[in-house]
Amino acid sequence: MKETEHIKGRTLPVNDTLAGHDISDEHGAPAPHGVSRRAFVGGLAATTCALAAGGMIAGIPAAKSLAENAPSEGMWVRTTCAPNCTGSCGMKAFVKDGQIKMVSQAADYPYEHYNPRGCLKGLSINTMIHGPERLTKPLVRNAQTGKMEQTSWENALDTAASKLQEIARKYGPDSIGVIWQVQGTGHIQKGSLIRLTKSLGWSAIGGYELNGDLPMFWPETFGCQSEELESYAWEDSRYTLIFGSNPMVTRLPDSHFLNFSREAGGKVVCFDPNYSATAEKSTDWVQIKPDTDAAFALAAARYIIENNLHDKEFCANFTDLPLLINTNTGKRVLARDVPGLTLPSVPEYREVYVALKNGAPVCVDPEHLGSTPDLQLEVNTQLTLKNGSTIPVKSSMVLLRESLAPCTLEWGESITGVPAKTIQTIAHNCATIKPLHIILGGSAIQWHHGDLKGRACSLLVALTGNLGKLGAGISTYVGQYKTRFKAASWLVPPNPNATSAPFHYAVNGRTPTMSAPFPKSGFKALVVGWGNPFEQHNVANWLRSAREKGDLECVISFDFQQTKTVEYSDVAFACASWYEKTELVITPLHPWVQLERPLVDPPGEARPELWICKELANRLAPERKNQWPQCTPEQAESAAEDVLATLLKNGGPTIEHITVDDLKKGPCKLAHANPGEKAIPFYVQIHEGKPFPTVSRPNPYPKTAKFVKSGRIEFYKDEDRFLQFKEQLPCYKPAFVDTELKADPDALKKFPFAYVTRNSLFRVHSTYSNNPFMLELQNNTPKAFMNPHDAEEKGLHQGDVVEVYNDRGRISAALVCDPGMAPGQVIFDQGWWSRYTGEESYNSLIFPWINPIHEIYYMSSVWSPNMAWNECLCNVRLLEAGGARKEVMS
Repeated sequence: MKETEHIKGRTLPVNDTLAGHDISDEHGAPAPHGVSRRAFVGGLAATTCALAAGGMIAGIPAAKSLAENAPSEGMWVRTTCAPNCTGSCGMKAFVKDGQIKMVSQAADYPYEHYNPRGCLKGLSINTMIHGPERLTKPLVRNAQTGKMEQTSWENALDTAASKLQEIARKYGPDSIGVIWQVQGTGHIQKGSLIRLTKSLGWSAIGGYELNGDLPMFWPETFGCQSEELESYAWEDSRYTLIFGSNPMVTRLPDSHFLNFSREAGGKVVCFDPNYSATAEKSTDWVQIKPDTDAAFALAAARYIIENNLHDKEFCANFTDLPLLINTNTGKRVLARDVPGLTLPSVPEYREVYVALKNGAPVCVDPEHLGSTPDLQLEVNTQLTLKNGSTIPVKSSMVLLRESLAPCTLEWGESITGVPAKTIQTIAHNCATIKPLHIILGGSAIQWHHGDLKGRACSLLVALTGNLGKLGAGISTYVGQYKTRFKAASWLVPPNPNATSAPFHYAVNGRTPTMSAPFPKSGFKALVVGWGNPFEQHNVANWLRSAREKGDLECVISFDFQQTKTVEYSDVAFACASWYEKTELVITPLHPWVQLERPLVDPPGEARPELWICKELANRLAPERKNQWPQCTPEQAESAAEDVLATLLKNGGPTIEHITVDDLKKGPCKLAHANPGEKAIPFYVQIHEGKPFPTVSRPNPYPKTAKFVKSGRIEFYKDEDRFLQFKEQLPCYKPAFVDTELKADPDALKKFPFAYVTRNSLFRVHSTYSNNPFMLELQNNTPKAFMNPHDAEEKGLHQGDVVEVYNDRGRISAALVCDPGMAPGQVIFDQGWWSRYTGEESYNSLIFPWINPIHEIYYMSSVWSPNMAWNECLCNVRLLEAGGARKEVMS
């Protein structure tokens, strides 16, 4: 076997496993209707069975022997699998005759427990790369027929540029909204679209808030975008609480670290309304009522405080709990208003507040945590101000204690359904078993008041001092989240013209409380990079309707598959897949910096995004031509390596020690500030007294530091809107009251079930929805899951074809009666393309509600209105009795 950096030669449009099927035209491009999807799936399934019988499929037990005995004519190439799943798994592919014949895990990480990484989705990518729905040439909509047709790159680029120039001329460049798959999945190629957007003044639509991945409690409490543990630190935790996450399904490459924690004597407690794969592998499964996680955390926090189990020194040094609040106004007391205090010099984004020490008021320096030890946590007194007035003051700790007074163990049981004794046991364990780690998943935060859950759960780690230590902390794992190095040398062009806007206002219209910018004319055009929003997002209904009515005048898409978004586009650029280009990949879930490397040439005339964006830039802003590498398609890989070298050189202390040659040899490790092998979130805050927040790249530090003006972990928020909505301290608010029921008081009568869309084992959001191996494993059938008693009351039975609906949309699916589910829900595995669900997106039922708290500040992908996927009511009815779906649905 040979090792190589790149295999030259044109990629054939189909895999050898499809030999005999004529599915390509004379140009080598896939003919969408040349072979039926059933034939494609059936052919591959038969081949899969045959190969598996002979030990020929990577990822099953016989894969190792195949890898060791692969034919000498082919070559193994190391790369990285990088859809939007956060896994970023090192893979290697066996390439022969310009095609990827099989894929296997690279298993070459220096930290052995990271080996191997990879799942069946990534291992079967060749079925899509060489499949019948691969885009091999750009497409342009024929004005006469209305159909998308293959065309030349010259025509596609000229058409796109002309349409975008016209939109910008008529409505302004900010009326062109840009959606890209989140940044960590690619900084060079996908970063090219970011660079183009910032050059031309288009509106960047934050991927995290659009995806519902923005955990708002982080900026509210810690001032930063997020600071989760890398997965190999899970094994160092001794008490792990999991809320709204199913890592045994959604974090397959990392889930074994939870098992390692248990094997080392730790406990893993899974809170889930439904019996999941993670519940099965946990020490304890706590069946909690949906969307009541905050109530559990508040009852546990009350028990910890009332039983004197909290870490008083930690609370006094690193949180805002000792700071004084004027109870007349609800505002923090400012040191400048108190006589006899000498204020330290602080940046303009900070504020100096007041606490008591030995009964006397003192300044609390926001730039040096712990610099004034022994601050009093329990304060309830009067304070005289410079103007001579006397005000009643209480510490945030006292106000927290008072707010938690109703949150008894019995109250917690009444809200959550969790027995009071169980809440007490877990609360005691949180305070006594260390390190404690809390995982919050998308199913926890993707509710209208999901930030209240995060704030409440943050209380548990802070009250017990479980921050800044190996294996301790609170984490959210949703999307490919934060930027881990300075990427501005490529993402931000000279003299940028940058703006952004949340998509919520396109659907809802402007609100009186918004702080985010939004185009005067709304979004009139969309440029979409790889995200498939016409299928995947909970604005899919609005997008399709706006496009069909002409309100959305232009759509330009980048993709490598024939998605629904491509179908709605004016121009679709045929892109290289992540196995056909050079790309820099970094994930928050592990410390490895990796390359995507071109295993094969892109098929037909597909091109990498760097070249496509450069060509668009040349047409749209020729005066900026010198800001782009002027490369031919054949030179695009060399240009990508030049960009890579620039990113590494200017990337700052986390990455600047790594070279291009280093990355070509294998995964390289990001540097971190703390001693030891593993990065520890908030280490410098807890051990060196540096203020919160940590930096949220690429934003300037002052812009996010203002979210926690005290420089501390803030549980008391005194901005006016927090006070207005009585959310100045973590609290519990029930689902649907401020959304569905506010819009329609009778909503629960008409739609009595919560509609929950969970992440699937078989897809990464909507990617892999057309993967034949994944479809075969699901019997090609979308499924709706209900509690058997709920189904019985509706007269429904296992295998019935049902319609799940509300007054916004509807989908169809086969019913599964699952006794492990809590009543009152209909669960649908997200990502199914609408061709399988009745032609409406599975997100057609969902609405992008806006939480006014999320509008107090605006910073794209940090503090912004967030999509609440699970804040949705539905009903269900029979379409067809029996076990099998009709042909039209398959």
